[in-house]
Amino acid sequence: LGSSPHHPRAMLSRDETRAAERATGASQSERFALELEFVMSLANPRYVHHLASTGAMDDPAFIAYLEYLRYWEQPQYAKFVHYPHAFYFLEQLRRPEFRKAMANPRLAEQAHAHQFWHWQRSRTELAEAAAAAATQGAGGAADGG
Repeated sequence: LGSSPHHPRAMLSRDETRAAERATGASQSERFALELEFVMSLANPRYVHHLASTGAMDDPAFIAYLEYLRYWEQPQYAKFVHYPHAFYFLEQLRRPEFRKAMANPRLAEQAHAHQFWHWQRSRTELAEAAAAAATQGAGGAADGG
């Protein structure tokens, strides 16, 4: 909250900022860090399963908080998020059927496995592309000299 360029409510007055800090017990920069950490934790299907299995996903206040956190999808905030799958899960958590499915340990593990396969395939494709580029670069240098 307050005047930080990092927070969506950067236009609050000084009095509003102080009131928000008293209400939450966290400074503007602390809240930014806490919200960022939470958003990034949503990239972990096992953590999302934990939230779903404890009933947090049934709480309307929690659902409203997830909706509020969508400001992290804006480029000026998204650049701070290290795990892009967090955005996928944040979007999917808007759907009641997804929240319910993530309470099922088998479906949560399936999501984790798919996420792993995606990362593994992406890294393999990147490595293969880098090797092909290096081979072409070496071949081009040998042909030119």
